[in-house]
Amino acid sequence: MTERYELPILFTEEERNTYAAWGIKKEKVLMPFAIATILIYVVTAAFVVMKVWGVRDSDHVLFQMLVLGDWIPELTGVLAVLMTILLLGPLNYILDRVWKRPAEPMTLIVEPGGTNVKIRKAQTGREENPKNRKMATETESYPLAQLFAFLNPKDNTICYQKKWYIIGENTIENIYPAKYRHPWMDHPENKASAITDVQRLTDILKGYEASLEAARKEQEWLNNQK
Repeated sequence: MTERYELPILFTEEERNTYAAWGIKKEKVLMPFAIATILIYVVTAAFVVMKVWGVRDSDHVLFQMLVLGDWIPELTGVLAVLMTILLLGPLNYILDRVWKRPAEPMTLIVEPGGTNVKIRKAQTGREENPKNRKMATETESYPLAQLFAFLNPKDNTICYQKKWYIIGENTIENIYPAKYRHPWMDHPENKASAITDVQRLTDILKGYEASLEAARKEQEWLNNQK
């Protein structure tokens, strides 16, 4: 199986500002609906509890069955999910289309193979036209022995198509101004398996190169034994 490593690219300042402005604008529209959803949920849950409590005097057995069961928290939980799906879900989808959700950050794929390292852009499925789709699959190749021709651990950057990109995750903390860094703010999906440290990638590729050299020497030794 071919080894491959995903490297997320940090937004540029312009991209970060564009994404933040879009996210803040969207939050201002969604927040009133989110609050309304929470209020509906609280009122409904309170109504259910009051109805169950009202059974206490008329039917003690039924009351005990209702209280001891798990159906109340399950019902309110299902209600919360349904309200989120039916109200906030469609609204969130509509806003993404009307206000044109900003492009996701670029991800580069690094694949060592033989004595070379290939670098290409990961396809996002949102390429605008066939030309962009072609560019997304363009692959650059570097000799494994010349890692620092395309990696710079000091600046945590990688070179692709003659441009140096900073590696790192785009999070709520580094996209939005301090007062807007809420847990519910929109942000790009970050993969746990992604590599965000160029030094780590450099060490991995050096280990890969060393294993190739060890395999070559072993093969030479075997050939000499014949």
